[in-house]
Amino acid sequence: MRIRQVKSLVGGETLVEPVITKEKEILISGGTVLKPEYLDLISFLGIDTVCIEDPYEAFETTHFIISEERKQYYVSEVQKILENHIYHGKNSLNKMTDLANEIVREITEEEQPKVIDIEERNGSLYEHTVLVTMLSLVVAKMLKVKEESYIDIAIGALLHDLGMRYITVPYINFDMDNRPASEVFELKKHTILAYSALEGEDWISPVSKKMVLSHHERKDGSGYPLKQKTKDIECNILQVCDAFDCMISGMECKRISVQQALETMIEAADLLFERKIVKVLQKIVAYYPVGTKIRLNTGETGIVVCQTDNSIRPVVAVLDQDNQMTEIRYDLAKNKKISILQLV
Repeated sequence: MRIRQVKSLVGGETLVEPVITKEKEILISGGTVLKPEYLDLISFLGIDTVCIEDPYEAFETTHFIISEERKQYYVSEVQKILENHIYHGKNSLNKMTDLANEIVREITEEEQPKVIDIEERNGSLYEHTVLVTMLSLVVAKMLKVKEESYIDIAIGALLHDLGMRYITVPYINFDMDNRPASEVFELKKHTILAYSALEGEDWISPVSKKMVLSHHERKDGSGYPLKQKTKDIECNILQVCDAFDCMISGMECKRISVQQALETMIEAADLLFERKIVKVLQKIVAYYPVGTKIRLNTGETGIVVCQTDNSIRPVVAVLDQDNQMTEIRYDLAKNKKISILQLV
């Protein structure tokens, strides 16, 4: 499955997920083969992206932090704990400790690939929570943060968006620049609401609570809710990982591509985020995720089928004129004469 810009489609692609209008009505069902006239209708309704089948999936090797099965297990557990807390009381939140320890063990004991595929996707609070937690721990490992801090990082990350369950505005693809001030104010309350809910919990460390409160603070003091310049490495790691994943999932902001998100983070290094953390993110996250269609400086069109140890130089399979995969492969980490010119 790939999320693709509607304007990049030509017709003939197969939908994986239904196209849903702003009124939550199904416009086109999943499994439908898109006709050119469907694309005009989708664009007319202001829908920018759709999920389509990846015809090259059988030839691709995707490098995730952990397996999809394990990720879905953690997503399910986070959902159970947070929903139990919302509907049945605070005491259930301490179950996050066991889950945090489980994630820390998996991230620290198993070797992750040097470059990982993190794809643009449709926003989900619980998936966002898990991916930010795992990414924060991987970044902490790369920065050689002391291991006794890992559990605090995991708990802070797992609870950082607890306050989203208390607000009343929709937060997926939330464009702050074009939403009423009242809605922006309501969204920004989620950090304080979460911190208030956790303030009396003595099983959570002070730094984990600070992570929850400050994950939208920024290095130059332009963040919220307190406009503080936080110094704690745990908080700074969460700020970077949360901001990046928000951009590619549309959580609390307008969704953009992985390439745009990485470039935005790099441009904001030193101003909004700690540069050393952004540099680690840039090093470990694939600029061209597996399945990305690109054009090479040779004039050939290809598909990224695997990552190398270099986040901007993957393995590319060349396509023929009919977009069928050929046997030609370029390992761009080894073949320095060939490079990617642009996305297709």
